[in-house]
Amino acid sequence: MMQSQARPDTVIRSLRAGASLCLLLLAGGCRTREPAPAPALSHAPWEAASRPDNVDSIARDYVRVALALGERDPDSLDFSVAPATVADEVKRAYASFDEIDGEAAALESRLQHLAFMKEDQPRREFLRGQLAAVRARVRMVRAGVYLDFDSEAAALFATTRLPDTDAEAARRRAMRTEILRQLPTTAAGKSEAIRYGAYDARFLIPPEKLRAVMTAALDACRQRTLEHITLPAGESVDLTFVHRQPWSAFSRYRGDAHSTISLNLDYPITVDDALELACHEGYPGHHVFNTLRDRTLRLGRGWPELEAQLTFSPQSYLSEAEAAYAPRLAFSTAERAQVERDILFPLAGMKPAEAARYVAISAAIRELSSAEPAIAREYLDGRLEYVRADNRLSDEVLMAQPDASLLYMNEYRSYMLAYTDGPRRIAAALPAASSTPEEQKARWKAYEELMTTLRTKLP
Repeated sequence: MMQSQARPDTVIRSLRAGASLCLLLLAGGCRTREPAPAPALSHAPWEAASRPDNVDSIARDYVRVALALGERDPDSLDFSVAPATVADEVKRAYASFDEIDGEAAALESRLQHLAFMKEDQPRREFLRGQLAAVRARVRMVRAGVYLDFDSEAAALFATTRLPDTDAEAARRRAMRTEILRQLPTTAAGKSEAIRYGAYDARFLIPPEKLRAVMTAALDACRQRTLEHITLPAGESVDLTFVHRQPWSAFSRYRGDAHSTISLNLDYPITVDDALELACHEGYPGHHVFNTLRDRTLRLGRGWPELEAQLTFSPQSYLSEAEAAYAPRLAFSTAERAQVERDILFPLAGMKPAEAARYVAISAAIRELSSAEPAIAREYLDGRLEYVRADNRLSDEVLMAQPDASLLYMNEYRSYMLAYTDGPRRIAAALPAASSTPEEQKARWKAYEELMTTLRTKLP
């Protein structure tokens, strides 16, 4: 999700086996609909608004621009809790891409010339980044002209690709060697990626047991989160199951501390995927992120710019990065193995004795994702043809069938950095992991502060 998108919302490693959980977790992207033009207004939606020179007025008009872009390009709008009257006005106006770009440029100019109080500077930087992303996205979808990978990441997400150093490549080689040492030899003679895929497939949850496993996974993630973060009374997550959708999992924030997580039963899910999804989409991931931001910034401080979240924007990058890191914050590898062994494996009808090795291998596989950005860059910039990109993902990330990841890259391009580089950047912004209660408390506190402040960039 995105979601808060992508939508395909990190890396369900085997689709089946090997697509990026980007495809699984794009908690809001990967949906398609053609917006039917409603009866048009005689003016653009922002022209009807009063336009005093203050940050709240600019923020309200920015929300109209975001909603207007969502009408023309549905993948661009992750979610909105804007007033129904505003959403209806924007829908009826059905502004053109030229009008959207023109108003975004006008808002940029207003921001540039407005005198801001010191306490409003974070809002100014936030709006500046969001408006720049709107204009970059409009240029892409209006003319079908894309920037190179690194320039696109900067324009849409205000981020840069982390360098793939020799030391990091060496660490991955050692990780792959260890993974292969731990794998059973039942698929001997096959490629390394196929060997891993065959092993991972052992832990697919039978469809009839999926609801029980996912519900228990959400409960475990919620209980761990509540040990460190206070959530509003009555907050909740609904779990639904669907078919014939272009995404595997989708999280939608509904407002008032309520989210809906939809799982596509057409995509198989392993036990470890279930816990990953529960933390990423629910607690302490997207649901908690959106709930706290909504309560603290939109309702608590009255900042209207939080009424909408654009998919291709710095705001969404932070949301996805935090959600992608959420499972690592909630549970250490040993704690994760305990939850899966004692709760999820029995519910899935699997032997708990297999949990420890399985979780350790799954954790090691996730560490290989640092190879993906360099491959994506070469592929999307035209220097690596499809077949060679496919082979590199198989060899370097142990994806047995990388087609799904490449198709995702074709559609969402540099957004994939939120799932690969994003968690590493979140980790760098938090105190180092530790087993002491005081240091764990400090990490959770820093994580919560990231959710409730208007940051425009991560370390």
